[in-house]
Amino acid sequence: MVNLDILKKYGCTTERLREIFTAKEDQADYEIRNRFEDLIQSRILEGVRSSISHAKLYMSVDMAWDSLPINKSTIPLLQYAQGKISIEDCHDKLEDLDVANKFCEYDDEGQLKSVNALRLYEVSINLIRSYVTRRVAAQVHRFSNLYPYYKYEPRSTALADKLRGDILSQRVEMMVDQFGYRHQFEQIIRQMFMYGHSVAFPSASWTEEVQWRMSTDDITGEDAMESEVEKSGVKFVTPHPTRVVYDGSKPLHDINNNHGPDWIGFWDIVKYGDIYNNPSTWNTEDVSVTNSLSSLYSAHSDFFGYYFNDDIVFPKVSDTFSMRNDRTAQTGLYAAEDSDKGMFVTQMCMRVNPKRDGLGDYPHDVWLKFTVASDQTVVYAEYLPSLPAVYGGINENDDRMANISVAHEIMPYQDQLTNILSSMLEHMKMSMFKIFAIDQDALDDDVKEYIKNSLAEDTFYAKPKALFYSGQKAADLGINSKDFIKVVDVQKELSAGVNQSIQAILQLLNLVERMLILSPQELGQPAPREISATEVSEIANTTNSIYSFISEGVDDMRSAMKKVLYEHLVTCSTDKFVVPVKGRYSEQIIRDAGFEVETSGEERLTSRNIIGKPQNLIYEYLFGARDGAERARDTQSAQVLGQLVMQVLQVPDMAQALGRDRTFNMFNEIFRLSGAHDLRLETDEMDKEQEMANVGNDQFISKLKEQWPQVVEAIQGIMQQMQPQQNLSQGEVAPGASGQPQPQPEQSAQTSPQQQVQL
Repeated sequence: MVNLDILKKYGCTTERLREIFTAKEDQADYEIRNRFEDLIQSRILEGVRSSISHAKLYMSVDMAWDSLPINKSTIPLLQYAQGKISIEDCHDKLEDLDVANKFCEYDDEGQLKSVNALRLYEVSINLIRSYVTRRVAAQVHRFSNLYPYYKYEPRSTALADKLRGDILSQRVEMMVDQFGYRHQFEQIIRQMFMYGHSVAFPSASWTEEVQWRMSTDDITGEDAMESEVEKSGVKFVTPHPTRVVYDGSKPLHDINNNHGPDWIGFWDIVKYGDIYNNPSTWNTEDVSVTNSLSSLYSAHSDFFGYYFNDDIVFPKVSDTFSMRNDRTAQTGLYAAEDSDKGMFVTQMCMRVNPKRDGLGDYPHDVWLKFTVASDQTVVYAEYLPSLPAVYGGINENDDRMANISVAHEIMPYQDQLTNILSSMLEHMKMSMFKIFAIDQDALDDDVKEYIKNSLAEDTFYAKPKALFYSGQKAADLGINSKDFIKVVDVQKELSAGVNQSIQAILQLLNLVERMLILSPQELGQPAPREISATEVSEIANTTNSIYSFISEGVDDMRSAMKKVLYEHLVTCSTDKFVVPVKGRYSEQIIRDAGFEVETSGEERLTSRNIIGKPQNLIYEYLFGARDGAERARDTQSAQVLGQLVMQVLQVPDMAQALGRDRTFNMFNEIFRLSGAHDLRLETDEMDKEQEMANVGNDQFISKLKEQWPQVVEAIQGIMQQMQPQQNLSQGEVAPGASGQPQPQPEQSAQTSPQQQVQL
């Protein structure tokens, strides 16, 4: 964590950065600006080329994810079948989709005659969406009902430190609601399964939204306006992995512990007017456009055409302007009339040493965030108090620049399943084909015309048709009446192919479940066959092992985000906050921790809220990854502690030996964990004096030693009833997780160190 106030004392401020990156050629800071802009340009170009080179890997996932379950021509055909559009409009829409020849019939002169609105079309099976959604739902469910969403635990067990942890958890919970972290983390988890990893960047050191409101002066009664902060916190941005750039010499995962890449960022294409009209940006009149980035757009048109608009226009590059960077062959400038034209904008975070790099006098490494327009013009810069980004990955190899994801593993099966189903539908279409063989020599002309007209109508299969013929005439000619019309049905010959396709689909789905270590029960489906209890247990164990392994990457990212939120809060926020946790702690503990108790009313009655500053929250916390189902529940802790206290107090003279103050502290902890915030037992000064007079320190210690064997025996009885969870190694599942009975702990006359409780 970097203290921004200390940086300010050493001359490391945003104002100083503006002086450097707006310096002209005749100023002393120009050399520093030129050196940084050259470094920034080389890193941006390297990162953009690298990200585009791996783009096809991620484009394939996006295209498979966006595949439609029905054909694109379905909408105009259904609209025409329902009578909502005319046959001409349907034809025009099918022509726009380049499928008019498949569904439209024309006469000899090329005029539209009819539209064949059959209901069987080519389809695509979205297997990736189905399985990825199941895995995402399993991970999101672990956190969706957690309140607070991020829970901070101090390393100390003192009540004042627990108070700080509770206040920090509630203050961050306010940020969770204001900035929508719950929904955003769902998107992050989905990115992990689709692309293998996800990177989240703080958009700024601190984000505040301020509005004006009306207030009335208590003395004068006049109305006045005052500013009000509606939301304040850290806003995260999760760019597409094709637009993330970083130092590939170090693993991306190590950015979470600040030992990873020396530079990281993400780029996007925005309108020049978005930067030009922003009052907080610099150098808006000097944004350069070079042929380095514009040539990338033309060279990788398939990538930019898929992820961006096809009509992106960049200003023309000319060589009439001599820029500072001699390595660029052709350069130009954005002008005011280019406000609607495209421009590359990169958020580049770099590890710098202000004293070494001439940015200030601070001698240690810090993170500096640049907003770079085009490929080298710095339009804004600021120091970051914490990590520049947080990373989360699932089953990624740190030695690889690009890794396949769960979606990549499913992709070949999705293509194969689509092919099988399309083939089956083709067989079904062919099976509908029927040939009517009519003996025209045996029928009169009027009968033949009647049959032709009946078959031409769409209702020939819905309404009964009467066909009259002369049986005597047919007998005289020696013709069997059944041979007048013969129907050739190909359905029987093709039914075997349809059955084979169905069997192939089922076998392919079974193969997918085996490869992804899934089970029908996990997907909410019944077992395809009768399975034994042992097999049920093995399936549950394997599934839980995979979930535990997947959760490691998700929890690792949550741990890093907790660290970033805490460090940004205590270093960037200056406003006082009010949180309702006062009822859990005594006023003395609150004041010892450096906070204030909110009072209200004429009698200054104490309410349940605590007022404090973010600086009072500075402490060493456990940014642990144990969360979700593994998070310790306060109600469970209160239940166990309550049973333990009741057993201990049943020991003769133990309540007197502990004293009223210690006994009340135990009950207050039970009340705090159980959520009964209104209950609190306190001793006054008279109680303390009487207790010290009746029981001295030596007498208390002797009584405690005398009663210790009975206390240990009572604790042993409770520990045997609790059936504690055992520590599990990687890949194991807790007993009882698969519906199997839990083994009972063995009776032991000796007390283990874990069972001893220090009072």
